[in-house]
Amino acid sequence: MELRISFDFDAVVADDSAEAVFKKSGLEAFQEAERELATQPLESGSLARFFQEIARLQSFERERRANDAGYVPRLRTAIVTARNAPAHKRVVSTLREWGIEVDEVFFLGGIDKKRVLEEFQPHIFFDDQLQHIEGTADVTPIVHVPFGVANAPKPELIAEAFAEHRRRQSNE
Repeated sequence: MELRISFDFDAVVADDSAEAVFKKSGLEAFQEAERELATQPLESGSLARFFQEIARLQSFERERRANDAGYVPRLRTAIVTARNAPAHKRVVSTLREWGIEVDEVFFLGGIDKKRVLEEFQPHIFFDDQLQHIEGTADVTPIVHVPFGVANAPKPELIAEAFAEHRRRQSNE
């Protein structure tokens, strides 16, 4: 039996500093920043430690496989990210810096994550963006990672909440 786990990259495995550039300044600025920072690894994201521990288990499996040709590894990992060239280089730099090997990395560049998840068939997928979760929930179990700029409340929602709070205080 094999356990397959897949992760989004930004704001899940790595921090969301690159995603923040995209949200604030758009795709062109994001790509330019990623070209400039291609060899600079990203900081750890909210599930980095979990991801690193799974990678550590996989390294034990690889070592066992090297010593026992009949051993079949039981754990497979994949990164499924909307990134594509040239932003893919930073993912590679980050994983190398952390000393992590993954079995599959999918740089989708706008292709629907659902298509890849249907092929990889993970037992669980971690993503920070609700739009990706809603589009793939019928394919695999998904965990929403509710951190980062993609999950920040919109300014109008904050303004509405403050206005409601003021109304309640004035009615007391």
